[in-house]
Amino acid sequence: MLKVNLLPESARQATLSPIEQFHRTPLMWLVVGAMLVFILVLLVPLGIDGQRLRGLQAQIQALQPKKLEVDRVQRFVRGLRAQQGAFRGMKQGGGQWAKRLNVLSNVIPDGVWLTELELDQDKGLIIRGSAIGQGGSEMVSVGRLRSDLKADPDFAAAIEDIQIESIKRVQEKNIEIVQFTLACALRKIPELD
Repeated sequence: MLKVNLLPESARQATLSPIEQFHRTPLMWLVVGAMLVFILVLLVPLGIDGQRLRGLQAQIQALQPKKLEVDRVQRFVRGLRAQQGAFRGMKQGGGQWAKRLNVLSNVIPDGVWLTELELDQDKGLIIRGSAIGQGGSEMVSVGRLRSDLKADPDFAAAIEDIQIESIKRVQEKNIEIVQFTLACALRKIPELD
């Protein structure tokens, strides 16, 4: 079919192609509506998940002090278990430890004194002490203490090895003092559990 437009050029309306008229069709509104529904379907779960995430983060922040307290208690319990193992080893030695500590007291050279005894799960018996500085002979005294303890059969029965862990010189008023630490690795005693 042929259409003839007899209107003058200024009065004529331009005819739009079907593509240009697409925005006026119901199909266009269906496509736009479907896209909006799709966007809402994506955004609503994201919003809900974001809200839930913020709630969980707030709960984590509220529980943080309690977690720190639980961690502190767990470290304390591990320390107690380590001490329990060391004391179990001493208990299994029975009255032998009293004898060993007596040996320790007897072999201390003149000018040397003990300041601390400590049981450590990893290092064993830690002996800390001091000696009066005597121009180098205090080092000999610490070495002699170590060798006398290793040589005593009662003390050596419970000890694998004795190491001089540290030696430090300090000046107190006019007296030079040497502070030392001996680490006595305890022999492993089989568990009875």
